[in-house]
Amino acid sequence: MSEEPRKGALVALRERRQQVIDRLTDDFARDVIEVDEFEMRVDQAHRAASIEALDKVVVDLEPREASAPPLSAELHPTRTPASALATNRSGKRWAVAVMGGVERKGGWRVPEVLRVVCVMGGAEIDFREVELPPGVTEVKVVCMLGGAEIIVPPDLAVECDGVAIMGGFQQVDRAPSRSDPDAPLLRVTGFAFMGGFAISTRLPGESARAAQKRLRRERRETERRQLASGK
Repeated sequence: MSEEPRKGALVALRERRQQVIDRLTDDFARDVIEVDEFEMRVDQAHRAASIEALDKVVVDLEPREASAPPLSAELHPTRTPASALATNRSGKRWAVAVMGGVERKGGWRVPEVLRVVCVMGGAEIDFREVELPPGVTEVKVVCMLGGAEIIVPPDLAVECDGVAIMGGFQQVDRAPSRSDPDAPLLRVTGFAFMGGFAISTRLPGESARAAQKRLRRERRETERRQLASGK
């Protein structure tokens, strides 16, 4: 085989592999397949050496309805205009990062339930410039060989619960002691396998480094007040 046909075959194989992984990620995010099956099929896709072998990875999955767009194409921020992110609160939406990154920041419309899936990729979900409605907003995170950061303002009530296997998550619980149905509450649950997710608190427009400096200043000021009061 000459150089050009060989190069074309490799490109076709790489593109088909990405299509298969995107399909598996979409089905996983839609609860069509479970975590163990998703991991097994992704591994098969990476080891497949031909387009025929890649086709066998997804041949037994249910055909997708023509009206259901791929999640990766629907939600990737570099391909989707900002106006397309607006959605009804009653609907569910996904943020999917496969060997890449996804962001939600600025004045984006937050759904009632947001699913964040990171597979060898990363996600940054920023709530500092959005106005959450009363009640609970849920963020469900799954990270496999990837990570997610959720950025919240200091005045937002947060509940967090997660499980990490060979990974980790930084838990932040800042929910009021008395439930107020008129107050917004962000509830984050997650699962991390050889990955992790974290919730960080920052002021609007504040970088991670600036937030660390501010927190150090606040801790020193608190210590000085305690020493001055004799506590």
